[in-house]
Amino acid sequence: MQEQASPVESPAATEPPSNEKRLAVWEKPIAVVLLSLVFPGLGQVVNREPRKGLVFAASGPILSLLSARAGLYLTFRGLVGSLAVQAAWHLWICVDAFRGARRRRNPSDSRSHSLAVLGSCGALALGVTLFASTNYFLHLATNFKAFKNVSNSFCPTLCEGERVVVDLNAFTTHPPKRGDAISFDFQGKHGPVYIKRIAGIEGDVISESNGEVLVNGSPYTPSGVTRNCGQAPVAVATDRDEPRFDPVRVPLGSFFVIGDNSANSYDSRIQGFGFVTRDQIVGKLAYIYWSPERSRIGCAIERQMRIPLESIKSESMGPESE
Repeated sequence: MQEQASPVESPAATEPPSNEKRLAVWEKPIAVVLLSLVFPGLGQVVNREPRKGLVFAASGPILSLLSARAGLYLTFRGLVGSLAVQAAWHLWICVDAFRGARRRRNPSDSRSHSLAVLGSCGALALGVTLFASTNYFLHLATNFKAFKNVSNSFCPTLCEGERVVVDLNAFTTHPPKRGDAISFDFQGKHGPVYIKRIAGIEGDVISESNGEVLVNGSPYTPSGVTRNCGQAPVAVATDRDEPRFDPVRVPLGSFFVIGDNSANSYDSRIQGFGFVTRDQIVGKLAYIYWSPERSRIGCAIERQMRIPLESIKSESMGPESE
């Protein structure tokens, strides 16, 4: 009896996938993740999900705008929290693009969107990301600016090397007042940025007695939370005396400013510095976001005055000199 030969399997059927084929399986998922990292939403467009891509592309700028309008950037915890949420959302967009590229799609679905539609959506997603990086959008979406302090004239409130967040919209609804810690362009627009505290507003009479600054006859002595927040860096000691100056009245639209490290500060008490005008003010100091001393990170700059300067009454000084 003749035995029937069993069929022999083709070598190709049992041959394991080559390295090239394995790499090809991962090429598109990796590509869309890289695209999504740089241009959120573009990976979804490549995956032929244009609507989802446009939504994801617009979501990042919208989150930034909402965070700014809610004032989250003006507190250290709010800044960290909002950035963490935005980073997590960006990561999810990349994960979704990766999963979409790995998912087997029905061929009929892949042809449901023409190349023209996909190209237009891709261009829109790209445009949204580029627009979100422009100065115009950053001005709308961020109500703060970061500065590095380069001197000890404001120490221990803010010492050399520490970085601070400044609220750019602090004075849009109300004018600066006594005790506000401000940053300003010393020589007008694009000049060096200084950090001082407002000691006198328009109409105040500023004088000194044995080095002590008087505002309308009352002592000016700031104190507050930042001095007691963390361990301030050691400032370089100075043997300078407090500046002496003649009594002055603050003119209209101007402010008399002093550094918190008053013995080592170049400010309105010194001839040649002068007053600070409203258009020179950049914003109000909010908090320290980085410091060589970790205990200082997140410290607020807000202070209260030992003498409530808002209650100081104006003092007559006679006719104002030119």
